[in-house]
Amino acid sequence: MSQQSIQVGKQGGMANKYKVLIGYLLEGHQNSRIIGQTGDSLTVGCASTGGQTIFNLVQTFGSLTVEWKMESPLFGKHRLEWQFPEYEDQEKMMRKLTNDLEKYQQNVISASPFRDSFLN
Repeated sequence: MSQQSIQVGKQGGMANKYKVLIGYLLEGHQNSRIIGQTGDSLTVGCASTGGQTIFNLVQTFGSLTVEWKMESPLFGKHRLEWQFPEYEDQEKMMRKLTNDLEKYQQNVISASPFRDSFLN
């Protein structure tokens, strides 16, 4: 793992290597911020009265793992994970995340006992 951290460091660190993707994640909510960073991982998160959302980005040899966690008093805990090739276009990564999250959240809302209150 230390070799991986050294490689990422040579590329300017996680914040630089994945700055396009991280920029999109930070724009997702006004309270979003980088809440943790190591040599081969970075965490973006936000919290509000509706709950908290966290994105963990972890660089492994040849790939990037993105983990999404959401915890809400109304909807409970949820988690999704994606694997991308290390040098995948970051705009393409974000489109995949956005599409998958929209579908997932629509399914959560439609399965919720509070569904009718969201539709009005």
